[in-house]
Amino acid sequence: MIKRRWIHIILFLVAGLLAGKKLRAQDNVIRQLRTSLLQQQDSAGYTNVLNQLGMQYHLSNTDSCFWYGVKARDIASRHGDKKGLAGALNNLSIFYALKANTEQAIEYSFKALLLYRELGDQPNICQVLMNLSVFHLYNGMKPEANQYLYQAMELGKTLTQDSIYSLVLINYAIRFEGDSTRKDSVRWALERSNDIIRKYPGSREAYYIQALEADEWMKEGEGARAVQKINELADKALKEGLVVVAIDMLEHIDIYKQNGYPANAVPAKEKAFAIGNRAGYLNMMLPTVASLYRHYASGSNEAKKAYYGGALWELVRKQLELKSSNHMNYLDYFMKEQELNEWELSNKVQEQKINKANMKRKSRQQLIGFMVGVLLLMAGFTYARYRSYKQLRKQESLLREMNDAISEKNQQLNIHDDFKNKLIAILARDFREPLNNIIRVSVMFRNKDMDQVSMQQIIDEAVISSRKTLIIFDNILRWIKAQLSGFVYSPAPCDLSLLFEDAMHHIDHRQIMLDIPPGLYLAGDQEMLLFINRSLLHCAVKLSAGNERIQVRAIEDDLVKVEIILTVRSFTQQMAAHLFEYRRGDDMSVTLVICKDFMDKMGGHISAEVEGVQLRLGYSLPSFN
Repeated sequence: MIKRRWIHIILFLVAGLLAGKKLRAQDNVIRQLRTSLLQQQDSAGYTNVLNQLGMQYHLSNTDSCFWYGVKARDIASRHGDKKGLAGALNNLSIFYALKANTEQAIEYSFKALLLYRELGDQPNICQVLMNLSVFHLYNGMKPEANQYLYQAMELGKTLTQDSIYSLVLINYAIRFEGDSTRKDSVRWALERSNDIIRKYPGSREAYYIQALEADEWMKEGEGARAVQKINELADKALKEGLVVVAIDMLEHIDIYKQNGYPANAVPAKEKAFAIGNRAGYLNMMLPTVASLYRHYASGSNEAKKAYYGGALWELVRKQLELKSSNHMNYLDYFMKEQELNEWELSNKVQEQKINKANMKRKSRQQLIGFMVGVLLLMAGFTYARYRSYKQLRKQESLLREMNDAISEKNQQLNIHDDFKNKLIAILARDFREPLNNIIRVSVMFRNKDMDQVSMQQIIDEAVISSRKTLIIFDNILRWIKAQLSGFVYSPAPCDLSLLFEDAMHHIDHRQIMLDIPPGLYLAGDQEMLLFINRSLLHCAVKLSAGNERIQVRAIEDDLVKVEIILTVRSFTQQMAAHLFEYRRGDDMSVTLVICKDFMDKMGGHISAEVEGVQLRLGYSLPSFN
């Protein structure tokens, strides 16, 4: 914030210099300048007024500052007006500084400095040196910034127009106000500047002198008095149309807050952002907008959080565009015109040389014709050889493509054969028990001595067995669809607890303990996860030692990790490493291979690990929370 306040003071200097010692309200000054613009009789006077208008507008509207600067630059370039061109370049440097593009601001300021030195304009040399000091400091080049500031101070001592020197002293005081070794020189600079400002009542420099006095009150423990003074200065600056000065004043309150004074800086920041946004100073409001967004992001005011979040996003987007785009260098276009004139003269010389070369070229045409004939004969022979070579290469390429096609078809046949083997194994395992139950129930219907209760029980068992069969059909159909071409995986929220409860209905084991946090959702396919959970539980029951407890737990970290923990006998780590690989003749291995296929399609990971006498079957998927 302090760096940004330095830039505002330096830019403000130029407005004070060009507008005169006796300052009036911003609107009145602009109105008078516009009237004066219509009364100008020559281009130099017209350009001078345009530059003054651009300088006035930098305090209230950056776009207008840029427009007047470009217009003045074009007129001054056409008429060879160095003074007008220097003023226009100075305005453009201020515009780019307010748009947070200090590299472009430094370039324009340095070119303006060269023109002012050529003209011998000492006051403007002083103020441009001071501007360059601030631009280099803001760009992280502190040694260069200090050198420019010292040059401005030495030159300011010799100026008869000492109002410029007062601003140099103010900048010196602000630059080194935190340096304990320069307390005396800072105090002297402020006193000397204050003495100069008294000669010019209403000077804008007085705002910054009074703000520095308020800073001293804050250091002496009079925080309430300092905050009140800053608010008064900001309101007064707004009444006079000095938007940049008002923003600078309001930033003092945030500095007080950072230094430990319990001031509420949020209203001041909101006020500064509002007036800066209206006047086109959004680019220099990045710290303010970021601070407001952080403040409301930690609270419950969603409307303001969204408002300042949108402003922050827009500001960052504009600054990224500013860094990635190539800004137009207007002065280079002026220099290109001179280069074009030189090129025209050079072209005339080149035309004479070309005429001489044409004479020599005619004498060589016969020799060239002969050489062309020889080359054509050689080209015909080479082309014939090349055609035979291409034909051979084409035949080799065709043979290679046929071999590749045959290999690809063989690979597809192997994949389809593996798919059919898995499908047959699932049908043999998953449909055996439900169909046996249905046959058993049908046989029991032949018993005519059964009472109504037994009959109803048999019917219920048939219904349950049929439902299980339909569920198995759905799972197999889902797996088949996942294996076919054109399948697109679309993750959806899946309640992990409900999925395991549903899977437990198909497992005949009473010692399964669920340790799953409520409301935990996975990002996956519900049918695939149901098949995986049911298959892993079935595998755990089959591998568990006796009727001991099987624990199912889930942990949410970067991913949701699901583990099924059971006690195993004679199960090694090597067996666990190959648990999810296909083994011929093992129905369970086919089911686990399908589980791995499903997990791969969902972007997850499935594994098995042995720790002592415990086997941990688990998988991990992203959380949908």
